Amino acid sequence: MQIFEEMHMRHRFMLLGALLIALLALAACGAQEAEEEAPMAEPEAPAADMSDSPYGEAPMLAEMVAAGELPPVEERLPVEPVVVPVVDSIGQYGGTWHTASWWAGMGNIKMIAYDPPIRWRADYNGYQPGLFKDYVFNDDGTQITYYLREGLKWSDGAPYTTSDLQFWWEDLATNADYGDVTVPWYGFNSDGETMDVEFVDDYTMTWTWDEPHWITPTILAQGFWEFQDRIMKPRHYLEQFHPAYSDNEDYSALLEATQDYFRNPDHPVITAWGTQSMEAGVRAVLVRNPFYWKVDSEGNQLPYIDYMDIEVVENEETRLLNLSEGKYDASFRDGSSNPTHIPFLTQKAEDGNYTLYTEWMNGAGGWPCWLINQDYIGDGEDPDKDAEIRALLRDVNWRKGVSVAIDRERLIDVVWDGIGIPQQSTISPQAWHFQSPEGQAVNEAWQQADAEYDPDLAAQRFEAAGFTDQDGDGWRDLPSGKSFQLILDSGDWGGQVISENSNIELKEQMNAIGIDAIVNDLFGQPEWGSRQTEAKYMFRNCHASELDIWTYPDWIFPLRGNRAWPLQGRWRQTGGAEGEEPLPGSPAAKLQALYDKGIATGDQEERHKVVWEAVQIHIDEGPFTLGGAGDQPMPVVIKNYFKNVPSFGILGPWAPGSPGNVHPEQFYIEQ
Repeated sequence: MQIFEEMHMRHRFMLLGALLIALLALAACGAQEAEEEAPMAEPEAPAADMSDSPYGEAPMLAEMVAAGELPPVEERLPVEPVVVPVVDSIGQYGGTWHTASWWAGMGNIKMIAYDPPIRWRADYNGYQPGLFKDYVFNDDGTQITYYLREGLKWSDGAPYTTSDLQFWWEDLATNADYGDVTVPWYGFNSDGETMDVEFVDDYTMTWTWDEPHWITPTILAQGFWEFQDRIMKPRHYLEQFHPAYSDNEDYSALLEATQDYFRNPDHPVITAWGTQSMEAGVRAVLVRNPFYWKVDSEGNQLPYIDYMDIEVVENEETRLLNLSEGKYDASFRDGSSNPTHIPFLTQKAEDGNYTLYTEWMNGAGGWPCWLINQDYIGDGEDPDKDAEIRALLRDVNWRKGVSVAIDRERLIDVVWDGIGIPQQSTISPQAWHFQSPEGQAVNEAWQQADAEYDPDLAAQRFEAAGFTDQDGDGWRDLPSGKSFQLILDSGDWGGQVISENSNIELKEQMNAIGIDAIVNDLFGQPEWGSRQTEAKYMFRNCHASELDIWTYPDWIFPLRGNRAWPLQGRWRQTGGAEGEEPLPGSPAAKLQALYDKGIATGDQEERHKVVWEAVQIHIDEGPFTLGGAGDQPMPVVIKNYFKNVPSFGILGPWAPGSPGNVHPEQFYIEQ
């Protein structure tokens, strides 16, 4: 990174980096080669000497302090640094974390540098303050007050205060002339006007609405996109591009500067590492943030690791080979996200000098699974037939019949080589709504609902729906006698290969029960998206996983123009301007009412109970998303010298910021 300023003056690491490399090369001369037993040949660096300070720091930063290029560590930390508990032991400073990304945007790496205002807990069971010190609601949930940590600094040393948040809100989000960063969806009152935002002082900010917003703080905890992409805007850096504060006549320079902070080495960050260099689509090098605001229990400033070196490798087979050969120090989604790779990686573990962590889960409630369109409109060539198909897809007997007609054990063997459990589609079994004994019982009932293979019961269900073979051609017909063909839209949701294989297997199993089914391959086609939003699909393959349904409600509540209710969801999303209003007493109407009940409830345990009520509708009147399998593990590969990685985690849903929520800043490389 073009290095960090102290009080708006940049220091540069490049010379230091070159010096370190030269020193390391000299130190390595005469040492025995141990490429598989150690990472880069960087000097041993247990937590730094704290004889002159209550805090320790990395040797590379201590050298900068000694050279007068950086303030002492106690001046770089906030008044009350956040103390991060280590997983196993106090770490050692130094080293480079080598890993990969499969796309130029490197979203998987942004998930490692995860530092939102409110964050997911490391055990995935709820939230806690993160970058912000605290947040407090008023009595009716219409106002929230955020308290920032005093003395926070950007990676260049400039203070981080509510002035930066004011710049985001007033100069970017609500600035109609700018347009790239807009008001987030939770930032509006019921009448469409923006919420009231007050910047009380340097460390206090309030948001006020005309109705309760109990879930809004937790939205800020989701992934990198809600805070880091949208709100992490350093005023002191970006003002130089803004027409209101510079000689620029338009917003083009500002747009370029704010398009993606991760690709801009000059952009200050608040995270543990920031970009030092970026070769788009090829490689990125991240460097430690010298003003990072966390310490371990002994006062050592984090992170322990100096650098991250990320190569972009789009080809999955190449990443898998690199992973198996021990090229990556720690890989979560990075080298492989395919559970079927686990046996191969297990076989190669000894030669690759790594350990395969077997309790990191995908968190899938359905993988594969299929959306069943409750708003089907067809292609318009035969409106009467399209209406009859919609009625069939809405028929609970028909949907339950299809569900029990699936041999999920066979599907798992064919698609997953036996990995995963047969189940109905749910959200993540590890979701915090289901952690209590009562919640676990609800989730288990949902997983088992109509999930046992029973072709005789399927035939009875079809008979009750009037779905029989009326012309003797071997295929079941619509109740009117018109022919029926079940179209299975296939895309890349959940992975192209998994989608293809699961759709082919479902087609064959549907054929076996007398349903004429075909696979509609839409991989890479615009129709893959448009057929969902326009409600033209019948079945659509998907991957269902969510840990907090209130922040991403679509799997249970029809609120937007997607999932199983594209038109009824759009009606809700647009306030009735578009889509179709749910019929009174229909599943969609009941689920929308429950959502309103939940978000108006201030007590979290009571909100969990509302989720259970909604799940019961899915059990009784569903499935609306048809499940095949779920709860697969993920191939997490950790080199044997890479320490403080917890044994358990969840990687399927991106919302909790995993692995960022388990504090990668306390990972370390044993020298």
